[in-house]
Amino acid sequence: MKKTAILTALLLLSAVFTGCGATANANEVPEQEPAAAETEATQETESAAAEETEAEAEETEAEAEETEAAQEAEDMTFTVDITDVITTDGFTVIGNTATAESYSGIIELHLDDTLAEQAQDEIEVGKTYVFTVSPMMTMSIPPQVSVLSYTAATEEDIAALEEIRAEVSNFKDCMTSYETMSLEEIIQDANFSYATWTQEEITEFEAFLTEKGYTEDSEVKSYVTTRENLAGSVPGGTAVAE
Repeated sequence: MKKTAILTALLLLSAVFTGCGATANANEVPEQEPAAAETEATQETESAAAEETEAEAEETEAEAEETEAAQEAEDMTFTVDITDVITTDGFTVIGNTATAESYSGIIELHLDDTLAEQAQDEIEVGKTYVFTVSPMMTMSIPPQVSVLSYTAATEEDIAALEEIRAEVSNFKDCMTSYETMSLEEIIQDANFSYATWTQEEITEFEAFLTEKGYTEDSEVKSYVTTRENLAGSVPGGTAVAE
């Protein structure tokens, strides 16, 4: 009887210990799951941060390459017949240019304060100058550039400009189109197109315009004239005569 009681007690005690062990093990599992989830979330955060850092590094590298390319770009040179000198907001000159490999047409040039002080007494409308400008040009009409330096054009510079204009001029195509256009339409187009025309072509156009009935009192003003008679342009003023 005593043996039975002792055996029963041992069995009960074993059951109690086994139950606690089972309970303890059961309680340990939930504690591990949040830790695993937290670790996974941390890994995802670190991965996302690494990707963002890599993207920023690539963007920085691309910007550095773009800056380096801009620095390596060569300065540009334009020989320009001056049509306007504007001093109301800084110092800006507008004129007509032509190049064999880059831009030809009306161009707007901005001078910094140092150059402006010198240019005020030197740059005149109707004269021609050679401008060295930074390689960045706006996409506006007319395009704008920043002047680095300038000199008065020599006879050789002007002769070279005329040779280039003879190559890039669209004068013949324009004159063909003008045959079916009104006087106002002709003037409006020519006020921009003539920047690439040679002096001989401009003289021919002036005679053509007179035959069409153009006078100084016409409603729309023509700015097309030879180098020595330049006195304004559409970008520098107005297309409507006062």
